[in-house]
Amino acid sequence: MLTAIGSMACVVALGWVIQRTGLLSGRSLPRGVARGGSGDADGGAGARRTLATLSFTICAPALMFSTLASTDLAHVLSRGAAVTWATTAGLGLVTAAVARWLLRLPSGPAAVTTLAAVYVNGGNIGIPLAVYLFDDALAVVPTLLFQLLVLAPLALSVLDRSVAADGRATTTSAWRSMGHVFLAAFRNPITLGTVAGLLVAVLGELTGVRLPDVVLMPFDLIGAAAPPLGLLAFGMTLAVPLPPAGGVDGDEGVDGGQGARTGKGKGRTLVRSVIAVSVLVRNVLHPLAAWGLGLALGLDGPALAIVVTMAALPTAVNVTTYATRYGVFDGVAARATVWTTALCVPVLVAVGALLA
Repeated sequence: MLTAIGSMACVVALGWVIQRTGLLSGRSLPRGVARGGSGDADGGAGARRTLATLSFTICAPALMFSTLASTDLAHVLSRGAAVTWATTAGLGLVTAAVARWLLRLPSGPAAVTTLAAVYVNGGNIGIPLAVYLFDDALAVVPTLLFQLLVLAPLALSVLDRSVAADGRATTTSAWRSMGHVFLAAFRNPITLGTVAGLLVAVLGELTGVRLPDVVLMPFDLIGAAAPPLGLLAFGMTLAVPLPPAGGVDGDEGVDGGQGARTGKGKGRTLVRSVIAVSVLVRNVLHPLAAWGLGLALGLDGPALAIVVTMAALPTAVNVTTYATRYGVFDGVAARATVWTTALCVPVLVAVGALLA
C-alpha cells in the first residue's frame, strides 16, 4: 500500500510541477512557439480545468460503468459498505447538531456545514485512490451511492426550506431551484456511469446474461486514463495558493440575514469555526470512526484499509456548487474544500503507513 501511495505521490507531484512551471499554460514554451489563447493569462487554470473535466466527464464514468457492469452485486453490498454508510450518517447527524445548536447557525448554513464535513470527493480523488491502492474501482461505489441517494436529497430539501423561509425566493421558485440542483446531481457524469453500470449488473443478475468483453473493452480503455488524469489535476490544484484567512466573500449571511446585529469580527470568527469543524470531521474524525467501526465489525486487511481511505477523502467540489446555487455559505464551502483537500495528503499517508 505504501508503494502505491508513493507512486501516486509522484504523479501528484508532477501535477504540482506542471502548475507551478506553467508547462500547460504556454509560459515554458520556447520563444517563437505559438501559445494557447488564454492559457498563459489564467495561470494554468484553463489547463487544470481541462484535465479535471476530461477525467470527470468522460474517463471516470467509463471506468465506473465497465467496472460495475461486470461485477457481482454482492461486492457492493458488504460490511465495508455498512461501515461507510453508518459512519457518514452518524457524523452527519453530529455535525448538523453542532452547527445548529452549538454554533447557532440557521438551517441553510448548517446544512452546508454538514455537507462540507461529510460529502467527499469520490470522483476526482476517490476513484484514483481506489484503483491504485486497491486495484478495484468498486471501493468508492458505496460512498457515491450514499451521497447520491441520502445526503444530497436531505441537504437540498433543507436548503430549499431555508431559502423559502428567508424570503429570498417563493416556495415555487425554491422548489424549482432544488429541482435544478437535484437533476444536476443525477446528470453528474460519474453518477450516470455508476447508475448505468448498476442497472446492467442488476439485469445480468436477473437474466444471467452479461455484456461481452468486446463491448466493455472501449470503456476499459478510456476508463484507464481516469486515475492518472485525476491525480495530475489534484496535484495542479494543490499548487494553487490557499485563500486568505480573513473575510469570506459571499458569506455575509452567516448569521441568517441578521448582519445588522452581528459585528464583522464575530462573523469572521464564526466562519473560521465552521471551517475548523469541517476540517476536523473530514480529516480526523471520519477516518477514525471508520477504523473503529470497521474493527468492531471484523474488518481487517484490505477491507479495513478501503473504508478508512474512503473516509479520509476531502470535501467534494459539489458542496460549493450546491451552496452557490442557493446563495448560502458558498465562500465557506469553497474554503473547506481547499483546506480538506490540502490536509488529506498527510492523512492518507498516515492511513497507508498504519494499515499497510
